[in-house]
Amino acid sequence: MWRSIALSEKLKRLRKRRRELIERKKLKKAKIKLPTDPIEFCEKILHIRLTSYQRRLLRLLAEGHRRIVLRWARQTGKTYILAAVLIWYCSTHPGSTALIVAPGLRQSLILSDRIHGFLNQMESSVRRSIIEKALRTIIRFRNGSQIVALPNSEHLLRGYTAHLVICDEAAFFHNDEAIFPHILMPMMATTNGVMIVSSTPWGRRSIYHQLNQDPDWVLIHVPWTEAVKEGIYSREFVGEIEKLRETRPQAFRMEYEAEFIEDEEAWLSQDLLARAIDEELEYYRIGDRARGQFYIGLDLAERRDYTAIAVIQREDQLLKLVHRRKFPLGTGLAAAIGYIKTLRDRWRSIRRVYVDITKHGEYFIQDMHEAGIPEAEGITFTQRRKQEMAQLLRQRIQEGRLRIPYDRELLNELNIERYTLTKTGAIRFYHPEGTHDDQFWALALAVYAAEKTIFRPPKALMEDKSYFKKR
Repeated sequence: MWRSIALSEKLKRLRKRRRELIERKKLKKAKIKLPTDPIEFCEKILHIRLTSYQRRLLRLLAEGHRRIVLRWARQTGKTYILAAVLIWYCSTHPGSTALIVAPGLRQSLILSDRIHGFLNQMESSVRRSIIEKALRTIIRFRNGSQIVALPNSEHLLRGYTAHLVICDEAAFFHNDEAIFPHILMPMMATTNGVMIVSSTPWGRRSIYHQLNQDPDWVLIHVPWTEAVKEGIYSREFVGEIEKLRETRPQAFRMEYEAEFIEDEEAWLSQDLLARAIDEELEYYRIGDRARGQFYIGLDLAERRDYTAIAVIQREDQLLKLVHRRKFPLGTGLAAAIGYIKTLRDRWRSIRRVYVDITKHGEYFIQDMHEAGIPEAEGITFTQRRKQEMAQLLRQRIQEGRLRIPYDRELLNELNIERYTLTKTGAIRFYHPEGTHDDQFWALALAVYAAEKTIFRPPKALMEDKSYFKKR
């Protein structure tokens, strides 16, 4: 018996060895000479039709420039070309380590997924000759090089020695004053490595903004008009951009002119919001069985608004935004009740649900109680109450006690809310025409719920002893 097992194991090893030899022969036949010039590599190996500004980036790399900052408008091909740069560099520089660093792992994986897209479109013989193993967070090359996707986390980045570092959406690095001089730059001290820092503009107190003014860095600024010249945008998309210029001029200047703007009238400034980003925080999905103490804010839709939900998880004094949902326009209010009921059933520890009932009245809270959400309480949006909630929201961010994931859509909406002072010294909140602040008030409600010291259950539950036993 033991002899037959030994023979079987030996046969398996021989077969494995035979497969390895066959694979080596295939690779030897498929091996091609890769172009070292980045433009030629992108055109011949990746089959990319390059724009003039993408060519400029590749030309700078070919000339040996090692500090490059990109400020490109939305949808101009930035992710596309950076993915190509990573493949070219690791294919033609044996033994290199290239890092993708972004405000969160999810953002890093967007660039990593674009790399996988290129590899899947590549001729199979070429791909086999250069790629050893391709996982989502790490891609290993046969020449000993590797690409690693990481969030902007100090403890995860420490220990790496890098030859190429791509910092994507760098304006949103909350710890940029520490991460750039003390971690990213030192990791290239012995390699004389290349760093490319890219982002759309956000805030003026960031390292990214400083690099845009630094003469030691080469800046490539690409506004939307460059993409129009290159035929990147469709006619319909250009129409949407023109409409945005009329309805939201500040967003247009930032997103498509790629210009830094002043946001002094914003209640939550861009610089303040950037400090609230937690690179390791990811949203829970509704199907997850999350555990903890959760507080929900629900901002109900009116005629032209969205119904929005924000969920805060409290850990001692720390508040984390762990879930959000914005329902499509026209969705019935009953959908919000069903959604929160599902969260309550799955997550168990929903401590409090604050609902804006300014337009809908207490009957909506009664509906929530009858649906099995006894934690729901109505909040009427008076000017004084809105001021109290908004001030609490801003204070918690200033104190570093409120953390949010990197979520560009959410950040944009939080930055939209404006304020003015009335004659009596009170604060009046508003948002520009054509914008929405539903997620702003949903988050403010959730923070308000989490910071409320005493929970007063509705009268209907005062006599329900079983309810208090469950708590």
